[in-house]
Amino acid sequence: MIDLTCPINDVAPLIPQSGEMALLDRVLAFGDDFLHAQATIYPEHILIQNGVFETLSALEILAQGVAAWAGCMAHQVGEPVRLGYLLGTRKLHIYQAQIPLGTCLDIKVKLSLQDSTGMGVFDTQLFDGEKLLLSGALNVFSPKE
Repeated sequence: MIDLTCPINDVAPLIPQSGEMALLDRVLAFGDDFLHAQATIYPEHILIQNGVFETLSALEILAQGVAAWAGCMAHQVGEPVRLGYLLGTRKLHIYQAQIPLGTCLDIKVKLSLQDSTGMGVFDTQLFDGEKLLLSGALNVFSPKE
């Protein structure tokens, strides 16, 4: 069992992604229906293409915020971290086309609804300081088996 005292600087045990695909730096806070995390766009970031980090690529970072929330919830009750799938988005708003390298992003995830089959909807936001860069509702599925 990992220590869930925030900040959580070792996010790897909370998410199914590993290696270069583990994109979150830390979890600052979480609760029954929310998570606040941070991720930095380092120059060697795996999602950079041609020296540019497109804001749309940050959907994966938001999805990992959802995964980290699910991982926190699983660890609290002694269950393993499960795979989850991003099925789609609704109300997606991109407020800036690209994110500069070196930017430390704030990820905010709020559970909107989740059913017993593993289907869920999360309202998500991505910030650079006070500036909102990306927001949308993520539809996800995390099968029990």
